[in-house]
Amino acid sequence: MSRVADLMVRHGHVITMDDDRTQFEDGAVAVVDDTIVAVGADRDVAAQFTATAQIDAAGGPVHPGLVEAHLHASYQLFRGALPDQMPEDETFDSFESVFYNQVRDEDEYLSVALAAVEMIRNGTTCFLEAGTILSPDSGAAAAEHVGIRALLGDAFIWDQPHGFAMGTTEDQAHDRPVLARTPQSLDEALASLGTQLSRNGEEGLVRGHVAVLGLGTASEHLLLEAKRVASAAGVVLNMHQSYSPADTAADRRRFGADPMVRLHELGLLDGDVTLAHVNHLTDAEVEVVLASGVNIAWAPAASMMWGHGGTLHGRHAELWRRGANIALGSDSPNWSNSFDLFRQITLAVLGARDAHQSRTYLTAEDGLYMATRGAARAVGMAERIGSLEVGKKADIVIHTLDRPELVPTTDMTRNLVYSSGSKSVDTVIVGGTVVLEHGAFRRVAERELFREVRAASQALLRRMERTVTPNTPTRRPQR
Repeated sequence: MSRVADLMVRHGHVITMDDDRTQFEDGAVAVVDDTIVAVGADRDVAAQFTATAQIDAAGGPVHPGLVEAHLHASYQLFRGALPDQMPEDETFDSFESVFYNQVRDEDEYLSVALAAVEMIRNGTTCFLEAGTILSPDSGAAAAEHVGIRALLGDAFIWDQPHGFAMGTTEDQAHDRPVLARTPQSLDEALASLGTQLSRNGEEGLVRGHVAVLGLGTASEHLLLEAKRVASAAGVVLNMHQSYSPADTAADRRRFGADPMVRLHELGLLDGDVTLAHVNHLTDAEVEVVLASGVNIAWAPAASMMWGHGGTLHGRHAELWRRGANIALGSDSPNWSNSFDLFRQITLAVLGARDAHQSRTYLTAEDGLYMATRGAARAVGMAERIGSLEVGKKADIVIHTLDRPELVPTTDMTRNLVYSSGSKSVDTVIVGGTVVLEHGAFRRVAERELFREVRAASQALLRRMERTVTPNTPTRRPQR
């Protein structure tokens, strides 16, 4: 006698991302409530289950939802506002600090909603936010409305904000405007630390983790306390590390040692810690990464956008090949400008091949793993998401074959990574609930959201007393 499933996805090319990288050319996934109860050949799953609702994937690729391991979701209202010729230190000294003193809770709601809509459309079903939403409640409400998984941290956990090292002198750093709604001392940071963990009492879309901004803004005392709180709660500790040459050098000066070596000496690095970027490592630090099991959230576009050389000099692909866990992230709307993990996969794989001058250095399968299983582990959700397996949450992405990039149907993984990417995303399921169906959101009025975002963005820029200026060309075209 067959069992009853709430939902079945049938006749898809199912890419499970399980340990054996199993694929079913004519496959099916059965779901009860929010959990996968069967994955296999369509004929086998259909023989075991009848379903209240069915989705015919019509031969299209079906894979687990992608997982963003490093994301700033609150900057969407001024995406594209930074001209290409603006030096990075000026962006932190002006736009970022002024932005955070003018942004409102309703702006952050719209920003996170827009980010979530973009991610869902691009096949992402879960994101770890870097602890930079001033009003996490607004971010949580937006994520729940759109229907995406979100892992939120407390806002700006730091106790030495003037230590923010992005190529400025110490005097310039102390002249930065104070971010009024962020901690200004160790006591204030400790009072805020861990408040988002209250979301973890029930199984919901929005959960909490522990985030420390990093980049020279946290004392060793605060780092150790953050690690203690995260370990006690069984969640990841997440922070920026070794992003640019400037902040890496500043950390080396303050620690008197290679930054990752010092963090390891403090007992801060293990498999429950995720460091974003990590573009600049010495040989000794590479060995620390491998010995500690720390996760790295690689954001290739963020390094490329600002010319930090992470693609040329970064050790991410080398670390991956030596057994480290590497995830992927899109960073922020002005650091990679696109919340599209397929884009990050492509940049990671092709960038590594180019840097190492080897076609085989990374493969499409490596990149897809980083954006699913690797990222699920990096955000502390490896037991729940990241693959299509019995017992895991039903976060499922279905692509359509009605795209020229997926024709002909040869190798689905290569075609997804190198050809169609997110353009072929058709239907997205999060926790057994269809949130995007044949390209249309079920619960979000996109046009209304876009209208509100445009209006809020203009109002925010006026409050910031900023105008968007065009780029200065690097040369004039010849007549």
